[in-house]
Amino acid sequence: MAQQDMAWETFTAIVDAIAQPGSTVSLQGEGEPTLHPHFWDMARYVRQRGHQPYSIVNGSRIDARRIAGLFTQIGISIDTLDPATAEQIGRHNLPKVLTNLEDLCTAMGPKRIVVMTVDLGQPLAELKAWVAQRGFGRHVVQPLMRKTDYAVGYPQHLPQSTVLPPVRLQSPVSARAVNQPLTCQFLHQNIMRYHTVQGMALPCCFIKNTSGIESIEHLRNQLAHGNTPIGCLGCSELRPVAAQTTPLERAVP
Repeated sequence: MAQQDMAWETFTAIVDAIAQPGSTVSLQGEGEPTLHPHFWDMARYVRQRGHQPYSIVNGSRIDARRIAGLFTQIGISIDTLDPATAEQIGRHNLPKVLTNLEDLCTAMGPKRIVVMTVDLGQPLAELKAWVAQRGFGRHVVQPLMRKTDYAVGYPQHLPQSTVLPPVRLQSPVSARAVNQPLTCQFLHQNIMRYHTVQGMALPCCFIKNTSGIESIEHLRNQLAHGNTPIGCLGCSELRPVAAQTTPLERAVP
């Protein structure tokens, strides 16, 4: 995804439009959230509007007191306790991250901290035992998505069998006809809304490639007609639309 910062005006418009009081607003993006020049202002604005700010940080730059004062809960990405493995998968300077985490535990207590781990096939037993022993609020272990748009961005972490042929990955076509109406729970239930850096609302946070998507309603219509945008290809949330025709309707030629 494009490496750029969401404009302040776009952000405040999104927060102001949230109808449900006390919603959780996750300050996330493609990269480290705290690098945004208005990150702390955004967290304060969320609280001022009656919502709860949340974020998942990589731990490389933690202002423990600020986080403890603004966030009820905070996520931190830790995929391994082995420095060599951490460097190999792009989690740099693990000793500094763990030191910062200690500061965070002192400032807000471990129960308010969620450890987020991406399962790339690395050994996890030591990390899981460490998380349990330290008493963190939760430990969320997620496999890397096997969707088409993730395979483009993270091919080095995916088994070869899951990486789609280059011709499909590089295709300029933004939607693929599957001749079967599809839907997903995120389209029809208000589970979450994810906004792109430009402010466009998406039904979930799992879409990396927004080519061919104009809005949630447009996406819903595309899937209903059997056209799957690149950003949804390979998603495990997709389900066939169950036929709901009456016997009379089925009898009409």
